[in-house]
Amino acid sequence: MVLNIIYLVLGIILLTTGKKLYWLFVAIIGFLIGYAVSTQYLHLQLNPPWLIYIVSLVGGVVGAMLGVFVQHLAIALAGFIVGGYGAILLTGLLGITNQVSNLMAFIVGGVIGLLLVASVFNWALYILSSWAGATLVITAIDLKGVVGTIVFFTLFVLGMIIQVGLFREKPKKVPAPVKPVVPEANKEDQVS
Repeated sequence: MVLNIIYLVLGIILLTTGKKLYWLFVAIIGFLIGYAVSTQYLHLQLNPPWLIYIVSLVGGVVGAMLGVFVQHLAIALAGFIVGGYGAILLTGLLGITNQVSNLMAFIVGGVIGLLLVASVFNWALYILSSWAGATLVITAIDLKGVVGTIVFFTLFVLGMIIQVGLFREKPKKVPAPVKPVVPEANKEDQVS
């Protein structure tokens, strides 16, 4: 229950501000990686539950630091991970759940995410943060099947619209050129 609320809140944050707060985007991905590592590989669910969140928080802090100091590398890594996990989510929504398909989906989605970041950095942040946000929200509310797919893509497009609309660079206002003022005495001399 607590994890679903965390996923929902983080998903909404990514859907609305993922590009602008790219360091937060990478921190959230770090948190999720820390959570996955602590529960799946370190098997910390047998220990006190708070330990899982400490490991996840450390992952988030490392992600944020990477996002601030090594921006392009951190975003490229996040692009690979978000693309991979998003592809796994889509295959799951379509009913394909075997391990070989999940591995192939992760690799293909990861490569697409990585190529996206490498080719169009700013738009990649819009796309990947919206994709990650939609993935987290769908996971939090546990939607599956056709309804889950429709809601996923609706959230994804809505996140893109919100972020592009909110963070589009507005043209700078250029002041009108100032015409030099000619003194009255000089005007009379010029007329005669």
